[in-house]
Amino acid sequence: MLIYICEDQESDLLMLKHHLNAFASEKLFQYDLMSFSTGDELLDTYKLAVCKPSLLFLDIYMDGRNGMETAKQLRDMGYAGGIIFTTASTEHAMDSYEVNALYYLQKPYDHNHFVNAMARCVDLIRQAQQNFTFMVRQKQFTVPYTDIVFFETGRHTVILHTLSDAITFSESLSNIIDVFRDTDSFLPVGRSYLINLNQVACSHNGDLLMADGSVVQIPVKKRSEILAFIEERKKK
Repeated sequence: MLIYICEDQESDLLMLKHHLNAFASEKLFQYDLMSFSTGDELLDTYKLAVCKPSLLFLDIYMDGRNGMETAKQLRDMGYAGGIIFTTASTEHAMDSYEVNALYYLQKPYDHNHFVNAMARCVDLIRQAQQNFTFMVRQKQFTVPYTDIVFFETGRHTVILHTLSDAITFSESLSNIIDVFRDTDSFLPVGRSYLINLNQVACSHNGDLLMADGSVVQIPVKKRSEILAFIEERKKK
């Protein structure tokens, strides 16, 4: 699981790392960490990164582009992962809903407050620890659940779409759906798609625009039901 932290105060960065390390030890999960002191630095790295972060901690008040502006830019670029704001003020608390933030962590905070914030990330953490394994020409490949944007049925094949690749392998979509049946963030869309709900950027002309720029077409009979389900999930 890759986590970004954007924090311009060294003391706040060290404290956040301390809470994150303690939480990871308690919950027995592993993560990789990248830290930035400005929003522009984070965005420059994100644009070139093949592996995208599952979770961001964003300070709001920084030199240059602030955390809220950084979050809006990331969403515009298709980022579909989790965002937790860290700030000493409640001034932008309502604005956090515009970027579908998971939590607004107000400084100074203790470990209990941090745990409350991370409780909103349970699904992200679980998915980051899970991998999908498949075979292409007798070679085994493994992709973290969090990197999957959607599956699409092909001609006697399935196409796995990530943010950077589209990989075709021999399988049926119905079998893939069975694999993800107990994973809350994956949803079948008609007979042709299985989508990662965390990678839905927005609805577009009644269909779904995904984080990689692809459009997933929703069957007309299912359109109202699926769009309503996705909208309700965003509110939670």
